Amino acid sequence: MATVELTAKTTFYVSVVAGAIFVLVAFILFDKDRELEQIPTTRTGPQVIRQVQQYLKDTNVYAYGDRSRTLNCWTEFGGKEFTAEYLHRGSWRIDAYYERVRYYWRVDDITLEVTRDPWLKTHNPTIGC
Repeated sequence: MATVELTAKTTFYVSVVAGAIFVLVAFILFDKDRELEQIPTTRTGPQVIRQVQQYLKDTNVYAYGDRSRTLNCWTEFGGKEFTAEYLHRGSWRIDAYYERVRYYWRVDDITLEVTRDPWLKTHNPTIGC
């Protein structure tokens, strides 16, 4: 019985010391700041906003709460204010508010491909633009 207790205590203390050594080594090795290479932009904010607006003009979605009715995204976002932010890694983030929810889109700087940004997390009913 004493050997089981001794083994358990030894294992515990060795694991605590090993964990402390790991934390110290991790802080020493990975304490240096690293800067990511910034990719220069080839587009302007108004250019990518126009691309998102064209994407919205071409996109139809189901109305929330009524799947028998489709909505054109541009009729919902047509009068809204869009803002563009370059993310220094080759893509733009465009956002606009609709019904108290901010919608995000990503635009690739080189290809101008528009995708929905996955950052939209809400419990309110939303449209799939």
